[in-house]
Amino acid sequence: MKPLVIIHGWSDVADSFLPLAEAIESLGHRSVEHLFLGNYVSLDDDVQMLDLVRALSKAWSDKRLPTASKSVDVVIHSTGGLVIRDWLETEYVTAGLKPPLNNLVMLAPANFGSPLAHKGRALYGRVLKGFSARKRFQTGTHILNALEMASPYTWHLAQADRFGSNTFSATGVRTTVIVGNTGYGGISSLANEPGSDGTVYVATANLDCAWLAVDFPGSGRNPQLKAARKSKGETAFLVLDGLNHSTVALKGDVDDSDSVLSHIVSALDISNADGFRHWVDVCSEKTRLVMDRYSGSRKDHKHGFQNTVMRVRDDEGFAVTDYVVEFYGEWGVRQNDTMAERVNDEALTKVHAYKGDASYRSFMIDCTNLYKIIDRENKPLRISLSAMPDFNDDKNMVGYCSFGADDIGEIKLSPDAVKELFVPNRTLFIEITLKRRQKEELFRIRNKAEFMEQ
Repeated sequence: MKPLVIIHGWSDVADSFLPLAEAIESLGHRSVEHLFLGNYVSLDDDVQMLDLVRALSKAWSDKRLPTASKSVDVVIHSTGGLVIRDWLETEYVTAGLKPPLNNLVMLAPANFGSPLAHKGRALYGRVLKGFSARKRFQTGTHILNALEMASPYTWHLAQADRFGSNTFSATGVRTTVIVGNTGYGGISSLANEPGSDGTVYVATANLDCAWLAVDFPGSGRNPQLKAARKSKGETAFLVLDGLNHSTVALKGDVDDSDSVLSHIVSALDISNADGFRHWVDVCSEKTRLVMDRYSGSRKDHKHGFQNTVMRVRDDEGFAVTDYVVEFYGEWGVRQNDTMAERVNDEALTKVHAYKGDASYRSFMIDCTNLYKIIDRENKPLRISLSAMPDFNDDKNMVGYCSFGADDIGEIKLSPDAVKELFVPNRTLFIEITLKRRQKEELFRIRNKAEFMEQ
């Protein structure tokens, strides 16, 4: 029997996972001597993600856990997803070593961010944790920066382990993501966001993602889609109805704990590549049924969202931090563009600019509403952007041509293309490049005669 390691998330401790450990031990027939609970400090403001990676390696070695390929199963919760991914990439893949993980089960992982990470200490303390346990409340500043929506950390980690290496696959680390679709109840409902389990979005939990590069050359030319690709490998993704961020890990009162546990144990019991591929299909079908259940006109229906993360830079590599992305039906139509109005009001539910670098932004798109808009309007959706500094402003020596109809092109998407680009329950990374311009008067060279003529 392979050892099983359970790793908790942000602001949590290992003790809270004893019920899950005992349940897995009972149903999964794992003995206590082969079951380990990882415990780490997540609320220290000086701790970096790399510190946790190094500390995990040391703890793994101190406990003499196996390091051979596929020798250990792991269950993580929430932020533990980023810790284990960074650990795999930093300590194994980059070093050219095969990871020791066999089956990896991620419970409500914050793979691509959490809307809770930037909501402030008052919400963490009063709604979720309370201040009574400590005199000086720390939140783990660096860890929360990594957890923030559209963080550079999750962007670059995805570039490494989802689009670079092939770590997560049927023949590699067999990974199952399980997430609920319901927020918290009571006073803790203050933390809820549409499309979330109270702490992470369903879309940001899913480890499968996609990446797109778009180049805006300017001068009225339409943007060029330079590259588009899906993440490498394959993972299983399962949405369970009615569970929140805690109950999916058997913490608190769970209406159907046996069902939750059976899915966890099933993911841990996979023994070969074919079995995993079958499990991927099983999870996909179960998730489809959950999503279809809410596709009608019921008031309590749950929609499917895409976490669309954009990073805007210019062709000189400088970050563009002041920009607005525009969704519309017809260029220049101000009063009667019903598509623009409906997309902005009904489909674009949340925009968050990363606090440390506003060139990174997360756009939460309600795909359920977007599809309805597209089907009703039955015309292309256009996407463009405007950025500062404005090169056409006489005061600016450098900048971008983006405000006029002839300055910058647009992405024109047919109804079918809209549904290919905006997919519910996933993250799409979009790298946007603008043309940076410099005015002639910024630097001039004149001969001596020209100076004499002045």
